[in-house]
Amino acid sequence: MNQTSSAYIIVSLLGYRYFFDGVTSVSHSLSLKIATDSDASAWSDTINNARNEPDVVTLSVVASDTHVPIRGWARQTLESLCQIKENRLLCRVVTSLRSYDNMLLSAISVLQDENNPEGWSGTLTFTRAQSAAAADAASSSDSVQSSTSRSSGSSSTRNVGSQDGSVLQTILREAGIKLG
Repeated sequence: MNQTSSAYIIVSLLGYRYFFDGVTSVSHSLSLKIATDSDASAWSDTINNARNEPDVVTLSVVASDTHVPIRGWARQTLESLCQIKENRLLCRVVTSLRSYDNMLLSAISVLQDENNPEGWSGTLTFTRAQSAAAADAASSSDSVQSSTSRSSGSSSTRNVGSQDGSVLQTILREAGIKLG
């Protein structure tokens, strides 16, 4: 397969890999929260009076129908991304600098204008989901039950990109249903 972008996402549960026509920028935000005296006693996961904040990765992407034989590819890609966000599916975000596991698509911002009349450009913000150990610590300290999503899917991934047709066509093709 011919990769079309410098960053991509893998939907862990489904095993799909999403590429874009272009990735114009990637922003990595990795930070610590430094505890004040009053905060430190409430945190169970502190080291040197600090704890890790969830990693945040923002991809600025472009999706279009320009070089795709399928009309509506960009729209279908956006619909798939909205479903990933709404269903809170865990993703792996892969960039040239670093890969991030257990990421949730926490925000989508899309612009459709004259610069891309056959598609859209926008930002996809991914935030690391709380780890199972941190969730257990928070659960025991706050007496709140938490659940952790686990993938029961296979470890192989399927690529979803504009050259493959629509997401629906890819799923039907892999299910053995002949198209057209």
